[in-house]
Amino acid sequence: MAEHYKIDCYKVEDRKTLTVILAMNGYTVRMGKEKRGGKSTLTYFVEYWRADNEG
Repeated sequence: MAEHYKIDCYKVEDRKTLTVILAMNGYTVRMGKEKRGGKSTLTYFVEYWRADNEG
């Protein structure tokens, strides 16, 4: 299974730009949000990985 990486990014425009750049370079990408460390605030991020069958 491919290792997944996350880049924290608050602005939606920045997340969209990161998604396009990573996808154009062969990565599988998704945008998401999560609560971390029991805090009530949300952390927005771009998660990316390279598929197992790709080099």
